[in-house]
Amino acid sequence: MATGALAATPAPARADDTITTQDYFSYYKLDTTRAKGYTGTGVTIAMIDGPVDTSAPELAGANITTKTLCKYEATNATKTHATAIASVLVSKNYGLAPDATLIAYAMPAEGEEISNECRQDNKGLKRTSFAQFETAMNDGAQIISYSSSDPNHEQVPLKWAIARAIAQGVIIVGPMGNDARDENHLSLAWWSGTVGVSAVDSTGQFASYSSWGQGVVAAGVGGPIKVRDYDTGTITDTQGTSISTPIVAGQIALARSRWPEATPNQILQLVTHSGLNPNHEWNQYTGYGPLNMGGMMKTDPTQFPDENPLADKGGGSTPTPAEVQQYIDGIAPFGEIEYDDSYIYRGVNEDALVREGLTAHIGTSPAYHRK
Repeated sequence: MATGALAATPAPARADDTITTQDYFSYYKLDTTRAKGYTGTGVTIAMIDGPVDTSAPELAGANITTKTLCKYEATNATKTHATAIASVLVSKNYGLAPDATLIAYAMPAEGEEISNECRQDNKGLKRTSFAQFETAMNDGAQIISYSSSDPNHEQVPLKWAIARAIAQGVIIVGPMGNDARDENHLSLAWWSGTVGVSAVDSTGQFASYSSWGQGVVAAGVGGPIKVRDYDTGTITDTQGTSISTPIVAGQIALARSRWPEATPNQILQLVTHSGLNPNHEWNQYTGYGPLNMGGMMKTDPTQFPDENPLADKGGGSTPTPAEVQQYIDGIAPFGEIEYDDSYIYRGVNEDALVREGLTAHIGTSPAYHRK
């Protein structure tokens, strides 16, 4: 797992010190946002990362549920990273959306020791990002914050998980990477409908380490932030697009809470209309720009069309609008769909009737009756 952290510089501290604030808190004027009552109430965020230490003092009082789809031995590094990401999202001290509900899914990183359960489940998928996405949607997540890189474009079922997210209005947010190059092909941003995030520094300038590409939608402050380092027992500094990802996901959560009558498509329209680039013009480095937090809270997104502005990102992004419609119509290939407890196959292949765990209503797809 690429944690998105370029560097961790030890700063003398006791392990039981509490991190009380972060520099981005003042950058986004989150004290003003909280004073107005915008705290993410009623929104469910899923984060996919390593294991979160819910006993960390920064997370005291936060509404967090942790889940692990299969047992594995996590390193201190992934515990450090995941706890930091959770804190950016929902810490009562400095989280973007402190009153949101967070479901934290722990996924094995490359090199971590996995159990036979991870190897022997249905097609070995429990350890993949695909299974985490599907489970998060089964659990009612409205926003998914994924702070890893390379969600394996070879995972065929991942296309149908993304199609499901688009169809059901689940907003997926992910990082561009930290190699200061075009890494669209390695990032979650390659997929249609997703919010690819690059990093800016605390002055709003494009971060020197941030990667970029066709799928960038927004930029967020990537640090430095202070994190609890479980290897050294100290508080350290870190930065990266995996930090800017929950920054953006948290702002989207605030927008969903602030504007409950807006559709998810209209919230995405708000994102593309709230970037600080001149005239909200798109570029491959910051997308539509760093988000204007105040503007998002003041601009009613119901004025925008109920259309997904990220349905086709160009560059061959998938799923295509036609594939999303196949999913909606129940005629997506049922053999490529796993862990999705909402999908009903409505095509004409009667083999679906004996597929374990699949609900099938043969021949009932609206596609067959659409003029």
